[in-house]
Amino acid sequence: MKETQIKDLDSRVQKYVSKASNLINIEPFYAASILSNIVKANPNCAEARRMLRKAQGKMSVTKKSGGLAGLLAKLSYGRVNESEIRKNPEKSLQTAEDQIDENYSNSTAHKSLALAAKELDLVETALLGFECLFNLDQTNANNGKQLIRECIAAKKAEQAISVGDIILKNHPADDEAQDLIKKASVQQTVDKGKWEEEKSFRDKLKDSDEAQRLEQSSRAQTGEEGLRSLIEEALKKAEAQPEDINVLKDLVNYYRKLEEFDNALDWLSKARLLDSGKADVNLETLMVTLTREKMSKEIALVEASLEENPEDAALLAELEKLQKEEYDFRLSQAESLVQRYPNEFSYRYDLGELYKQQGNIDGAIKELQLALRAPKIRVKALVLLGQSYMEKGFHDLAAEQLVSAKSEISGVTELKKEVIYDLGRCYESQGDSEKAMAEYKALYGIDIGYRDVSQKIDDFYSKS
Repeated sequence: MKETQIKDLDSRVQKYVSKASNLINIEPFYAASILSNIVKANPNCAEARRMLRKAQGKMSVTKKSGGLAGLLAKLSYGRVNESEIRKNPEKSLQTAEDQIDENYSNSTAHKSLALAAKELDLVETALLGFECLFNLDQTNANNGKQLIRECIAAKKAEQAISVGDIILKNHPADDEAQDLIKKASVQQTVDKGKWEEEKSFRDKLKDSDEAQRLEQSSRAQTGEEGLRSLIEEALKKAEAQPEDINVLKDLVNYYRKLEEFDNALDWLSKARLLDSGKADVNLETLMVTLTREKMSKEIALVEASLEENPEDAALLAELEKLQKEEYDFRLSQAESLVQRYPNEFSYRYDLGELYKQQGNIDGAIKELQLALRAPKIRVKALVLLGQSYMEKGFHDLAAEQLVSAKSEISGVTELKKEVIYDLGRCYESQGDSEKAMAEYKALYGIDIGYRDVSQKIDDFYSKS
């Protein structure tokens, strides 16, 4: 299905869209009724559907108080039937639309619509679905990260970064969100570079004032101009008040947002030399975080270059070098933290994960067993410990950990799918095909496309 724009619709329909657009803020109910009919007749018009969502959002505010609306947004409306969506995405798209029309806060419907749109290659419609899903509950990090992925896929790096900032406000330690933001930032950097290389475009702009306006607009969109201005002011303050740690922290933050990590690290080092900085543990943590962000960006840039030149030996060697440097840095930091804070068991998980990555399974098991004492990362530790036992061939011990993890994970998440699959593998390795198939069937019922679970089920029934 090809996505269309409002300008592609029949001229009479365009007039109705225009009328509805003018009524959204005044009579959202009437506007929504007009737009709903247009969307049903033109399900591939993302622009009209976006207008409809705006009207429906206005309606939901009118219908409910803020507290109740927030509560409804977080309620479960049932499970998304991904198998049915894949079988009949057109029907699923309309069904989801009807459900949203009935209750704008139906998060399941928004997700179903987004997934159906993806099946139909309606990129903008899918993006809209994930936007609405996230906006219903911005504390849901998983929905936010899904939205970032869709933004990156749609080449909307700026939007991806904005969503990432919201996630990190609520979940500052979410490493996956940080990695996605870095990926979006690299995309933004690459896109900006390509734009700057298009000299012919600027050459065609005979009017120098217009060229300047476009350049200023570009800077405003990225927020760069504003940050440069803030940096200029902060530098003056730092010169006048060199002992003011808050000014130095501001400079670190501004340069970090610009991804000028060398400058950020330089000012952070100066802050840590101040008497007030020496006692600030958060600055030490930030130093590690910034160093990792710098390394990750360097790796991402090389990876982006490799996508265009996959056989470039020099790039491959550079990537290997940077990845080793990043791993060595992470390992040294993790070992240092464990040595200094032996009873902070969350640090044990990070070290165990790195040991497992290194192939030091015994070392990983030792750290992960201790990491189980940290409530916040207990489930993750159970999963990784189970996987470590599997690598040792201790499938009975692995199954014990995975069964515990499975019972402690609420809802259907990617981690739970991974646990169910690995549990099936454990039972399979033990020769218990009955228990193995019970796990695979459960996973099949949730996500038919997960790894090779479909093939496992087909093979089982073909032998029966």
